[in-house]
Amino acid sequence: MTAGPPPDQRSSRSEVVLAALPAVALAILTFVATRPLGAHDVGSLPAAASGAPVVGIAIGDRAPDFVRPDGTPALVGLDERPVRLAEFAGTPLWIVFWATWCTPCSQEAPEIEAAQRAHAATGLRVLAIAVQDPASSVEEFMRRYGLDYSVALDTTAAVRDRYGGWGLPIHFFVDGSGTIRDRYIGQLSADGMEEHLRSILGSALVPNR
Repeated sequence: MTAGPPPDQRSSRSEVVLAALPAVALAILTFVATRPLGAHDVGSLPAAASGAPVVGIAIGDRAPDFVRPDGTPALVGLDERPVRLAEFAGTPLWIVFWATWCTPCSQEAPEIEAAQRAHAATGLRVLAIAVQDPASSVEEFMRRYGLDYSVALDTTAAVRDRYGGWGLPIHFFVDGSGTIRDRYIGQLSADGMEEHLRSILGSALVPNR
């Protein structure tokens, strides 16, 4: 039988392991918190909190307005004015929940911009809802990537929670009548964007860009 290390050496190793545990735990927590949840379609999205009404989260449902449970506006633009769903009535709308610190969000942002420009003739509009991000960070992000689509600030995550998603990015595709026609959790490729846009643009979809 092989003898183990001397007691003083075993004690030293134990102290090193114990000292490293907080750092390891923090690394794991950071990875879980920032990774996108599944680059795939989902059958259902849960309500944000126990007992919260399940509204506007299923394909075929009406998209909920951008308000808190008490009816007060929950989104503001970079100009600090409230943003409401009614502003996009009658046009196909692509809603994406994102954050400046989210790597997959920054990777897909230029593709979102390109898709909106390619389908401008269809009336497509993009609303990128920054979740719990300061206005200064969002403004710098938009400048850095040369983005021209609409953005709004969801400072308390009330709208993201009402839509029922988790993780970032999250995409919802809403037709001109305000009905959710498709949704996707995770980063979308350019081809994936075209596929999901078909649900709200249909025959008006421009196939190449």
